[in-house]
Amino acid sequence: MSIHPPIRPSNRPSNTLRRLAAVTGTIIGLLAVPLAYPPAAMAQPGSAAAASAAAATTGTAYDGLPSAQQAALFSRQVASGELARLSDAQVLAVFQALQPDALLKWARAEMNRYPEYEYWMSRQERLNGQWQEQPAKMQIRYRHAPRQLYAKWLPGGAQAGQEILYDETRRKDEMYGHLGGVLGFTSMWIALDGSLARSQSNHTVRDLGFQYVLSMLERDAKSLRAAGLSEKYGKAEIVQEQGVRMVALTWDLPAGAPQYYAKRVQLMLDLKHPYIRVETAWDADGNMVEKIVFDKLVRKTFEAAAFDPANPEYRF
Repeated sequence: MSIHPPIRPSNRPSNTLRRLAAVTGTIIGLLAVPLAYPPAAMAQPGSAAAASAAAATTGTAYDGLPSAQQAALFSRQVASGELARLSDAQVLAVFQALQPDALLKWARAEMNRYPEYEYWMSRQERLNGQWQEQPAKMQIRYRHAPRQLYAKWLPGGAQAGQEILYDETRRKDEMYGHLGGVLGFTSMWIALDGSLARSQSNHTVRDLGFQYVLSMLERDAKSLRAAGLSEKYGKAEIVQEQGVRMVALTWDLPAGAPQYYAKRVQLMLDLKHPYIRVETAWDADGNMVEKIVFDKLVRKTFEAAAFDPANPEYRF
């Protein structure tokens, strides 16, 4: 039974007006729908904030696994390309789920597969308080045991044309090469920690190689555990570096060198390749002290000539 008074035929709207009213009401209703959601729901799905928020509630296959099993699963996902196919939120969820030592176990297992390799990198450092604006571009042939390497500074970078050879089976504390300055064209034995070598880098030639980066991470992890602190990175985020999608892991450490490698350390991992692509370090004042970009890594098996100054490829 209607509670409204009857409408006289003469006052009834036409069919056309009723259709217009219905369409108008529908449009108003559609425009009003987004206002029913909080602002966070309208954020861009690809943003870092949205990915981080989604990662916090995303379950993974890593949940509840011990670190050794997590490292093995991570290795399989990297090798198969599965990790790179995950969304940003899913990738961040994986790195949140990893046990503190799982990533180091994976990295150590990967490095054990590369006893010899050739790689290309660029390096910038803060020397005597001054940031080196022009990076050194280097090609390096590396054998881990025994420690032997050849390094060449490439055109387009600082110290271009320099070459060095290091062979711990011959002279553990010296390298052979021609560096810059007045001795740039004279090959000679140079002390690893001598003033000439230190004028170009805060590192010695023995610090070259991915194994060194990993050993420093392992050393800092051990120090953190001894202090009762977590060795896990404090921040994980998806970034674009030189057009490549990577995950950036950042550690804020209790102190800088020499107790720890640096006050803040960030590593970027290429989701498609199982090695560190970028390493950056800052001091306690927030100054960047080094940035190393690893451009390419190729597994090799070297002949003896690779570490011989008589090699015709070299200019010793």
